[in-house]
Amino acid sequence: MTEPARVARGLVRAASAFWSTLMRRTPETASVTAPAAVRPMIISSGLRTPGIENRCPVCQARFRGSRICSRCGADLEPLMVLAVKAWQFRQAARRALEAGDFGRATALATEAQDTQYSASGEALRLLGTWLKTG
Repeated sequence: MTEPARVARGLVRAASAFWSTLMRRTPETASVTAPAAVRPMIISSGLRTPGIENRCPVCQARFRGSRICSRCGADLEPLMVLAVKAWQFRQAARRALEAGDFGRATALATEAQDTQYSASGEALRLLGTWLKTG
């Protein structure tokens, strides 16, 4: 196996492990803290979504609010951006539901699920679909 193929295979495994871990966590185990010695993420509110515990795809360490894994040094920023984007889609879907725009709520919740799966996002998507058809 060539070196690029080996690296690509490792990245696919790491991403798969990351998403599997996100889907298995309970709200009680979710935790994100930011050490004082690291650069804080301005958009960190989406990382504190109940029911989702974000972990490093390389070493499985919990996110600590920095873009670099405190354990292995992996760059976590792309994954953090995805988590925040999914949270923003879910928030927009909730606002659309409150406004009575069920079609838009369903589309936003589906986009959130496509970005990062969560049980609450799936419930939001199903509610929007049900209200849209009812």
